[in-house]
Amino acid sequence: MDRRAFLTRRRPAPAPHPAHASASADLSPVSGAWTAARAAHLVRRTHFGAARADVVSALVRGSAEAAVDALLSAATARPLPDEPGWANQTTTNGGTNIQRLYEWQRGWYAEMMEGGLREKLALFWHDHFATAQVTYEQASFAVDYLTFLRERAVGGFRPLLEGIGKRPAMLRFLDNDTNEAGNLNENYAREIMELFSMGITGPDGQPNYTQDDVVEAARALTGWVVDEGAIRGRFRAERHDAGAKTILGRTGAWGHDDLVQILFDERADAIAHFLAGKLYAWFVHPIPNAGVVVALAGVLRQSNFDIPTALRALLTSAHFYDPAVVGARLKSPMELAVGVLRELGVTPSAAALETVRMRTQSIGQEVLNPPSVEGWPGYDDPLEYRAWVTTGTIPERRGLAEAVIYGEDGFADYDPLPLVEQVSDRYDPYRLARDLADHLLAIPLTDAAADELAEQTVLDGVPMSYSREERGGFWVEIVVSAEPVARERLRHLLAALVNLPEYQLV
Repeated sequence: MDRRAFLTRRRPAPAPHPAHASASADLSPVSGAWTAARAAHLVRRTHFGAARADVVSALVRGSAEAAVDALLSAATARPLPDEPGWANQTTTNGGTNIQRLYEWQRGWYAEMMEGGLREKLALFWHDHFATAQVTYEQASFAVDYLTFLRERAVGGFRPLLEGIGKRPAMLRFLDNDTNEAGNLNENYAREIMELFSMGITGPDGQPNYTQDDVVEAARALTGWVVDEGAIRGRFRAERHDAGAKTILGRTGAWGHDDLVQILFDERADAIAHFLAGKLYAWFVHPIPNAGVVVALAGVLRQSNFDIPTALRALLTSAHFYDPAVVGARLKSPMELAVGVLRELGVTPSAAALETVRMRTQSIGQEVLNPPSVEGWPGYDDPLEYRAWVTTGTIPERRGLAEAVIYGEDGFADYDPLPLVEQVSDRYDPYRLARDLADHLLAIPLTDAAADELAEQTVLDGVPMSYSREERGGFWVEIVVSAEPVARERLRHLLAALVNLPEYQLV
């Protein structure tokens, strides 16, 4: 693949756009009852899908504040998954690297099943500090890169920005390992400003930096190379430009860490606003609410860019639970694929995880191989947030969910009765349709719509001339005397639910 072509696949800067309609435009705390619907919304946005146990766990906390604190504590305390045996090895064999990458991708999907907010944030940082194995090639670099993101996912932003440029994946991806005194490469210098910290312009519309700043920053970043034997970045002083540089008006013999310090010293407000916008788009809505973004930027500044503090303010705000926000985002392929497994209570086999890998790649998201240096357009570009769902991907998205339900394409046979008994009454066809809809959909169905789905699936063939009670009795008889038939009809009900447009929303 042409590395230059990859790095220049950049989307145009977004045009001004209106904020989405919302009754709240600040970070005032949410008030009122802590309901199952609010708990489910919190879980959907901070996990990959809303597994029943996670919703119950959030609900019993009794408040948004307690539920969010529990999520943050769990994310901080969760141990890192085991690394593969080849994590400290490199190879020149392209086929071996690809197979190793696939193994590491499957391992990430498995960790997404139980990793909660830590893994959601790891994917957020992957999209923010985007690198692609197709460019840096070594699968062991992907292990080092993801481990770095996981270790720092729930902490301060500054350690992430200081460390990411020294990881082999980033050094190789943006060519900073070729950046040396007298032979500059500006790729990483430009992206650390434009994409990783503050953006091209500040909230006032003025440029945050100049081309001269990029050149001088590139000089400060010289000297770093990849040590393939140790799977780490190494500084080589003989390759570093030790002369004076002027960056954002500051002059000195700056190096890598000095550059990061200057960015925070001179552009803290711009960094806070840029990062607040990214967090908002990821957790709340793809179209920013200016007032909330400004308030969140203030929290970041006041907390020294502490991500848990910012998330606590955002996820406990009335704005986060506003009806205009609930169900307002399209699911990413990973939210869809891992989410349907978690919501149906499926523990995926190795074969199922391989199906997830292939199908999510087919519908637009291969983790550890984003499409460009800007990550995936479906996450935070207000012009392209519908990119996940097209006429081409809709059938595949629906087909993925149906494959899980019907035990196809590597997925094991699925028994829906345990899920039904967790969320509803297996003997009441109308109630179970409503309860399953509430469980699976971010935007609730009307009772009439849920009843119609019940009549089209679990009650299919029952004459509508029967009374509602008689139709219910027919279903009880099926459950008691013909469980295989009941299971198949429940699968049809679940398939009908995941085929609704509402299931594509989170």
